[in-house]
Amino acid sequence: AASLLLAHLSVSSMAEPEVMNKGGVPYSISNPPGSTKDWIGTPGHYSTNFNTNVKGPVEHFDVYGEVRTKYSQVYWTRNTPINLPPDLVKRFDGKVMAITGYEIDQVTHEGPQTGSTTKGGILGGFSCFPECSGTDKSVPIYHAYNHHYFGWLTGKDSEMYDMDKPIHVPNPSYTGLRSLPNTHGFPTNIVFKENPGGEYRKSYHGYPSGYAQLLHSPTQWVVEPMQIDTHNRKYGINDEVGYQPWFLPKAQQNNMTQLHSGLSPLIECPCSNRISRKVVTSSTILTSGKCPATITSQSECTAAVQALAQVSSSSTINNASRPAGCIMVPDTMKTGEYQAVFNAATSSQSCSTGQGPFTWDGPHNGTAIDCANGGQCLPSDPKFGCTGEFQGQCTWDSPEVALKQCSAYDECQGFFCSTVFSSKLLCFGRSTTVTRRSTTATDQTWTKVYKQAKTLQGEADLGGLVNLSISHNGETAKIVLSGPDGVWYGVGFNAQAMKDAPYAIIVDGSGSVSERKLAEHSPGALLKPSVKVESSSVASGIRTVVLTRTVASADYSIPATPGVINIITAIGNTPTFAYHKARTGGRIILLPTSTSSCICAPKTSDYLSYMNQSTQEFEGYNCVDEPRSDMLKHGDGTGRNVPNAACHMMTYHGGLQCCKHQFFLTDVEQDKMIPDETDTYFLKWRYYFQEYVPATPTIPASHKHLHHWVFLIDADVNDYEEDNARYGHSSIGKIEAHLTAREMGLEDVPSSFKGITSVVMTPHCHAPSCIREEFWNADSGEIICNVTAQYGSPEYGSTGQVFNEADYITIPPCIFGDQPGLQKPFTLTPETKIRAIKYFNNTYRHLGQMAQWTGLMVYDTDPYVFV
Repeated sequence: AASLLLAHLSVSSMAEPEVMNKGGVPYSISNPPGSTKDWIGTPGHYSTNFNTNVKGPVEHFDVYGEVRTKYSQVYWTRNTPINLPPDLVKRFDGKVMAITGYEIDQVTHEGPQTGSTTKGGILGGFSCFPECSGTDKSVPIYHAYNHHYFGWLTGKDSEMYDMDKPIHVPNPSYTGLRSLPNTHGFPTNIVFKENPGGEYRKSYHGYPSGYAQLLHSPTQWVVEPMQIDTHNRKYGINDEVGYQPWFLPKAQQNNMTQLHSGLSPLIECPCSNRISRKVVTSSTILTSGKCPATITSQSECTAAVQALAQVSSSSTINNASRPAGCIMVPDTMKTGEYQAVFNAATSSQSCSTGQGPFTWDGPHNGTAIDCANGGQCLPSDPKFGCTGEFQGQCTWDSPEVALKQCSAYDECQGFFCSTVFSSKLLCFGRSTTVTRRSTTATDQTWTKVYKQAKTLQGEADLGGLVNLSISHNGETAKIVLSGPDGVWYGVGFNAQAMKDAPYAIIVDGSGSVSERKLAEHSPGALLKPSVKVESSSVASGIRTVVLTRTVASADYSIPATPGVINIITAIGNTPTFAYHKARTGGRIILLPTSTSSCICAPKTSDYLSYMNQSTQEFEGYNCVDEPRSDMLKHGDGTGRNVPNAACHMMTYHGGLQCCKHQFFLTDVEQDKMIPDETDTYFLKWRYYFQEYVPATPTIPASHKHLHHWVFLIDADVNDYEEDNARYGHSSIGKIEAHLTAREMGLEDVPSSFKGITSVVMTPHCHAPSCIREEFWNADSGEIICNVTAQYGSPEYGSTGQVFNEADYITIPPCIFGDQPGLQKPFTLTPETKIRAIKYFNNTYRHLGQMAQWTGLMVYDTDPYVFV
């Protein structure tokens, strides 16, 4: 692919050093001396030997995460945490480990798996210090393909949790980690996510001397990989035979076009005929705040209420003292029915008018409240105690201040807090309670819930398997479940699949009730009881149980505001909880029973379903306009005025949405062709480390801690589609983004800073189309990092051997520092304008592509030693 460009980037490499991943494409960096005309740094040669590239002794340990798949199957889940070697845990208890680099491979392992956390079908892994590599054999990338990964090292003062909604950058994940109260102030968990994909094995993951990711009292490793099985079972999993094509889904339904490269087209996650699509129209129900868009006629109002509940009557009023648009009113004469009232008046009244006392619902991580073109912003009025730091919008400096100030005024119905828009945390006042998912995991929202609005009820027939009803007064909930007697049945809350790890209530064949935290394709963990069984009865073969519990609970809190709860349900064919006989998904709508509510203008939502069993909303593909991204107007990379195909569900041909855990990527009628042969192998990580030495009055600390940053050239799309104007005709596509350094997806943002200094910069893009990515300082016109992808080549031996497979991609990073052979670091201000470009070979169409920039940095306000 690189031969299509007139320009290419030189790289620094050397004879193969003593590393884990020996042979093939050599480790290298993209900015050695002379790589740019304005290169400024220290002359010499930078070694990519992890044991000698930093000052002082270096040690290592290995961790293994287990993977099992069948042909065309996806493995994308979080493994059970893996305990680090006991000797290391003991040695670093109360001390700081400095990670100076790492390597990754995928291997089979025939030796002992001491301390493995794998239990049955719930996979974990094991660890070794320093290593246990004697029987390891690498698995070629054309047999098993890493699409992306997250890896975490966690300490004893860290806690892992599942977020309500996933982050989407750099890749979707529900996994969250947070620090427990401590007095040492060092990081308690660190993440590894650079070069997460097919390039992961021979893209260099080393840090310059004096820099590291620091971790206090390390105890565990957590891995969340996405692997795709492309292994033709006519050959062994370790056989270095090159890509051997096997059966694929029908190309005409997903627009696969490059079918004969060195890697299987399955690595692009084509949407097979197992995937179905549907569009659902629904309205938001508000008991506080204002609708972003109101319904404009009585007929639309009636239809919107009918979509939620049974309508007893419909009418039009003209009353400026009530909210404008559609109002749903409980019918006091007909229990469970509602009046649809359309208010034609021009009104500024909120849906909470006259509703009195309220409580706060929050914080909810990974959510935001939009300003809706200014209509839902709380204005920057001094009476609200605003800081005046954001033009036209009321902001406060902390959630505590926001809670106090917003509570005092009816105009304020909620707020959200973020570090994205400033160098410090800002909380934005809002006059609405409508939240959305945010791509920033640390964004949080709080909304008001009025006392009268707390009384909610809803019921649902879940696919003919189980009936469910919920009613509550804001404090105590009544849950009624009905299902077949003699066998178990259950429901999982706030979930569309078991992978969402929902809270679930299980009723066994004799009526005993248990509560569980489900896991993907496993029974998960038994929870401490929170429900009380009020009654259990059987009539005509149907068992009905009536339960009560508190609304709020540590394991699952029933929503205090009206709206939809996604539900999964299943029944078994045995009395005790085991594998299901049948399953389905559905939803229950909680409606207010004692107060009126606003029904907002309907919005459409898109859903993808796998085998009509696992359904998820097609969301997070927010195609934004230029200058931030090309996706909305010039999205295919050809320069044509068209959006990217991934912008809309109906034109989405492949990518992460069709590639969930345990999905098969071949067509359903090809099931009989898939052998009952499971590949078992491990993602193996080798971490290189040193002991952190604190500063003294005369000697600085041994290492500065590195913070992460990541952004997508395609903005919020994540996995876009690369198209071509004339298929099969040699051509190069291009996409670009314009943003500021503050918008680079900075992590661990301090309360104030003026400078960002990156010491590691690297793109993430996919084979076989990726050619080059560039990172420019648009203010000065300087190119900061220019990375040309390297591919497997006969220059390095057979293109069937590991680390040199045909079309295997490596991405040499830019490394900055003070060592010989390294370029001096660039420092950017938060307002520095950035231009990022990706070039790719679009001779053929490619699905599920990525265009990321990631890196590790220090802030100018970082302490040189933690205190």
